[in-house]
Amino acid sequence: MTDRTRELMTMVRDADPASPQDRTNWATSTQAEAVLRMILASEVSVVDHEPKEYRTMRVVLVAVAIVLAAAAGAAAGEILGTPAPATVQQDFTNVDVGMPADLRLNPDVRDARLAAVTEGAALYFATLSDGGYCLEIVTDADGARGAVCTPGAAVGSLSIEITAPFTDPITATSPIVVGGRVNVAASSLEARFADGVTGAIPLGAESFYVFSVPNDELAGAHTNGLELIARDATGAVTGSSRVPPSETRRPEATDRLMPIFVSTISTHEDFTKVLGVEGRVNVGHAVRLELRYPDATTVRIAIDGQGRYRYLLPSGRQDDLAELPGTLTAYDAEGQQVATAPVASVAYWHGLG
Repeated sequence: MTDRTRELMTMVRDADPASPQDRTNWATSTQAEAVLRMILASEVSVVDHEPKEYRTMRVVLVAVAIVLAAAAGAAAGEILGTPAPATVQQDFTNVDVGMPADLRLNPDVRDARLAAVTEGAALYFATLSDGGYCLEIVTDADGARGAVCTPGAAVGSLSIEITAPFTDPITATSPIVVGGRVNVAASSLEARFADGVTGAIPLGAESFYVFSVPNDELAGAHTNGLELIARDATGAVTGSSRVPPSETRRPEATDRLMPIFVSTISTHEDFTKVLGVEGRVNVGHAVRLELRYPDATTVRIAIDGQGRYRYLLPSGRQDDLAELPGTLTAYDAEGQQVATAPVASVAYWHGLG
């Protein structure tokens, strides 16, 4: 056996597909591809006069490489760009069920395709005509998890868009799969857990990603959440977003994560109108709240001792948030701004303002 053969065998042995360690990332890596190419090139060069041991080793190398590639393919699903399965296409179609024609998102279902993969999960997406998109995570354990859409007007509102579907009942060992899209310039994406451990998240097509939290970090992620951090080629942070703890998946708990929770009051007869706004300021030292309209005029909104507020817009102002968002701003006792939140009509967030 030549030294080169021994070297290739070492590479494959260190990535033994029968090992309990996670080999999917290795099997889909550039290194694995290079090793496979070397193995296959070596196999092609076999001639009859070579020792039987040498020929046998080459066959073993090829067989193991194929097993690695097959294991990666099974975990990752299909190749990026592969058309979405029928169940996902149907979920994308269903986002417009019951919506009036002028508020339908009309995702490009026929061109929906695979954008990112990880062990045990895949993310598919469909574009919207306004520049937005719908996405859906599919897991080996639970199948399609439901479509989530971001209209063009809202794209980029977060540096890293996040969706993390859960199945009740949620326990400390329930799988956590996070997916979304990076909206800032990024060469890499990583997950950072409360204990300081980090994990690389491969970026898929068009900056989409999907990530399965490792088993040894599940309990901590359920309790403390985790942070996603995007970096440029120099390693500088270009954006971050936080995945909240799983117990905050209750709507009222999720609302409390927002510095200012906003709910608009509208009418089903005209989604361009905002009849009022209500919600809660969750910054403890906030003492007053203002609504700033797109024309820069402002109005003060009262908040109670628990931070709750409700304000009905005058009839002459109910169309002002149709095409551009206004801003709610909370201030402390010294007049310092402590939190802001955009507010706009349903039509605006659907890209129809």
